[in-house]
Amino acid sequence: MIELLDIELKYFQGELPINVFKNLNLKIDKPKNIGIIGPSGSGKTSLLNIIGLIEKPQSGKYLYKKINCLDYNNLKKTEFRKKKIGYIFQNNQLLEDFTVLENIALPLILNGENYKNACIKALSFLELFGLKKRMKFKPGLLSGGEQQRVAVARAMIKKPSILLADEPTGSLDDATAEIVFKNITDLSKKNNTLTIIATHNINFINKLDVCFKITKGELLEIS
Repeated sequence: MIELLDIELKYFQGELPINVFKNLNLKIDKPKNIGIIGPSGSGKTSLLNIIGLIEKPQSGKYLYKKINCLDYNNLKKTEFRKKKIGYIFQNNQLLEDFTVLENIALPLILNGENYKNACIKALSFLELFGLKKRMKFKPGLLSGGEQQRVAVARAMIKKPSILLADEPTGSLDDATAEIVFKNITDLSKKNNTLTIIATHNINFINKLDVCFKITKGELLEIS
C-alpha cells in the first residue's frame, strides 16, 4: 500500500539544523491498525503529516501504490488528501459554526456529494457512535469524549484508504479513551482502512496489529 524510503527531515533553529528523521523507512503492504509511539518531539506528528502530504521531507520517497506522492503538485496533493486521507486531530478541530451533523457530513460535501445525501449518511454515523440526540448541537455543547467521537466519524465517513490519528485519545479520561479507540480500530477493520495512530498510551499497543517506536530518527518495530 504505502512505502517510505530513506526519508530525511530536518528543521532549522536559526542556522542550527535539528534532525527529525534520517533514512527513515516504513513499508505497509495491506490495511492494518498501526501504532506509532515515541516521546514528545520525536516526530510522530511529522510522520503523519508526511504520509498525509501536509509536510514535505528534504529527501526520500513516499510511494502509494508505487507512485511517489512527493512529486505531486499542490493540486494533486489536495486531491489525494480529499479522496484518500482521513485525519483525526488531537484537539478535534470541529467547526463551531456548523452542527454536529454538518461537521460529519462536510467531507462528503467537499467531495461533491449533495447536502441531503451527505446528511443522511452522517446521521447513520451518529447512530453508530451513539450521538443521534446531539445531531443539532454545536460542538461546543458536547463533552470532550463526544467531540472526539464526532471527529472520528468525520474522518471516517468517506471511508478513506488511509486514516491518520494524532493522539486521538490524549485529552480523554481512560474510560472515554477506550471507547474512542475501539470506535477507530473497529471501523478501520470494517472499512479495510490502513490506520496509523500516534499515541502515548501504551495500554493500546497490544490491541494494534503492529507498533513502531521512533528512536533517533528511525522506526523500530516493537515485538
